[in-house]
Amino acid sequence: MTEKTWLRSQIPAAQRDRLDAAIACARDAGSLLLASRGQVLQVKSKGLNDVATHIDLASEKLIVDTLKSRFPEDGFLGEENGQSGNSDAGRWIIDPIDGTDNFIHGIPDYTVSIAFQNSEGVLTVGVVNNPEQDELFYAAKDMGAYRNDTQISVSEINDPSRALNLSAPPFRIHEKAAWYFSLMQRISLQTWDDRNFGSAALHLAYVACGRADSFYELGLKPYDIAAGVLILQEAGGRCTGFSADENFMDTGRVVATNGLLHDWYLKQIKEFGES
Repeated sequence: MTEKTWLRSQIPAAQRDRLDAAIACARDAGSLLLASRGQVLQVKSKGLNDVATHIDLASEKLIVDTLKSRFPEDGFLGEENGQSGNSDAGRWIIDPIDGTDNFIHGIPDYTVSIAFQNSEGVLTVGVVNNPEQDELFYAAKDMGAYRNDTQISVSEINDPSRALNLSAPPFRIHEKAAWYFSLMQRISLQTWDDRNFGSAALHLAYVACGRADSFYELGLKPYDIAAGVLILQEAGGRCTGFSADENFMDTGRVVATNGLLHDWYLKQIKEFGES
């Protein structure tokens, strides 16, 4: 029995239906993004260093319209159109392009991110598709995490000096820059190396599959991280706020690791102090 067959045979039917729908939507949206390469993009500003293109809007519409036709009772939270529908039965959390700046500049590190959160606030389905590199990451709660149908797990690095960090500067929260860059310096000087791929969803997926050992950032929104958080957790990782008891979905301050290193990162942040 293949890993994919095992996943499908064990997952509850309602959850499986939503996972299959999310995977199909993420693939279709990814195809839309790939087909738009070479087009003249219509770009609008949404705020400081925050833009959207007409392809962002088209991608979100494709996803929402498809899911709404399949699950009319569900609510939606999308980056471009906000909250809609009735969330009593749960809601879909959608980022039609996570890494829009990369998309605009022809950099292949952008994703389509789709998650489902049930009526109790529990993430049960997460899908992150990187269409340029033909990598689709997905997870269902208590069913493990996968990349292109191969099960994935976090790294076994337990020494901070060997840890590869993923992080991004506070490019939309300039008032935090001095504090945050100092924190980054503190962590960077004690760890192996740093990368920034420009997509929080991709960062979480990369920690989930062991390509990196940690990810931390502030100023994030639920649609940036929801799918990636579930994938990370199902791959054996851990995700919190900048303190263990912080609700990171509300504060947007995220620390995600392979679990073995997590307390060390929280300790660095605690000892460094708040901005």
